[in-house]
Amino acid sequence: MGYPSDISDRSTDERVRGVRRAALVGLFMNLILSGAKLAGGMLGFSHALVADGIHSLSDCFTDIAVVVGVGFWLRPKDESHPHGHARIETLVAGSVGVAIMLTGIFIAWESFRAVVDPAFTHVGWIAFWIAVLSIISKEILYRWTIRESRRLRSAALAANAWHHRSDCLSSIPVAVVVLATRLNPSLAYLDGIAGGLVSILILRAGFRITRPAIRQLTDSSASREIRDELLQTALSVPGVLDVHDLRTRFQGEGIQADLHVVVDGDLTVTEGFQIATEVEISLYSKGPGVVDVLVRLEPSSSTGTSCARPFQQSSPHIY
Repeated sequence: MGYPSDISDRSTDERVRGVRRAALVGLFMNLILSGAKLAGGMLGFSHALVADGIHSLSDCFTDIAVVVGVGFWLRPKDESHPHGHARIETLVAGSVGVAIMLTGIFIAWESFRAVVDPAFTHVGWIAFWIAVLSIISKEILYRWTIRESRRLRSAALAANAWHHRSDCLSSIPVAVVVLATRLNPSLAYLDGIAGGLVSILILRAGFRITRPAIRQLTDSSASREIRDELLQTALSVPGVLDVHDLRTRFQGEGIQADLHVVVDGDLTVTEGFQIATEVEISLYSKGPGVVDVLVRLEPSSSTGTSCARPFQQSSPHIY
């Protein structure tokens, strides 16, 4: 998963504070930048910068969603949510992606109108310098936020980081077009085209965020590499003869796994239970982001296959 191995040792309170701090920093920056872009776009007669300002303003709502939501998705398991509340984070991340794509669609429509009916006005230098300031500040904010999302292992915070990156990328064509129109006022029609390019970048960022969220919410399995690693980890435990019916799904950024472990049929119940416990401990400690494990113990037959499932082959089956 690419996250620190000691993440399980972090307290819930520390993660809540960390995610909220990162989101609040982003909210503060977005409020300043969105106000500057909207004002600079109107004063500098730049449709593209106004569109970019609307994009930055949408960042504020996603920041608020993360600040409020983190207190829910990091709650411990309870009677009504025996698997935890991590799916709430997936919903927030998906909502961020959808919000980004809706913003992209709105900007695309406004940009189309600007191309069809361009306003040949003299774009001011203020629009250029605000766009440059946005590029620099949002790239710095993206790098810091994505680093925090990996440290705190937060998909919603990572989605928010990519929202910052999309804002950074969307300001690049704005700066280029404003500079071009300053050098040649007859190129004013490029302002609407730049807005269209902004919308494409925004839609792409929204899709990159929404797609994994949908996969997690529809119980898609972990990647082949992760499943192979889980199988090898379970097979490496002394006493394990075979592993099959491995199933995985995501719970937030963590992985839930259940599997069938075959052991010597002559072992006592206690000995078999100890092996199953060792498999669980091994998967928790060595598995890539494993947060929940269910092991079903099966005795082997004299032919070396599972007694409980004689019709299945002994080779691992993974889903």
